[in-house]
Amino acid sequence: MHPTKNDLPESARVRVIDLCNRRLADAIDLQTQCKYAHWNVKGHNFIALHELFDKVTEDIEDYVDLIAERVVQPGGSS
Repeated sequence: MHPTKNDLPESARVRVIDLCNRRLADAIDLQTQCKYAHWNVKGHNFIALHELFDKVTEDIEDYVDLIAERVVQPGGSS
């Protein structure tokens, strides 16, 4: 764990870092699955779904960045 000015007890910071890293992995997995769907959509509603999956992927990216920043704040590494 990296030094930080965060005043949470170390045991709480370890738990928060672990929890945030797990959610970060989930968010990255979701983002990857949405991008895969974006690349592979076919059929009658192609363009609407293609654009939808692209927008969802972009929105998830904002959350991935936010969660990664939350990991670092208590002294963790993402």
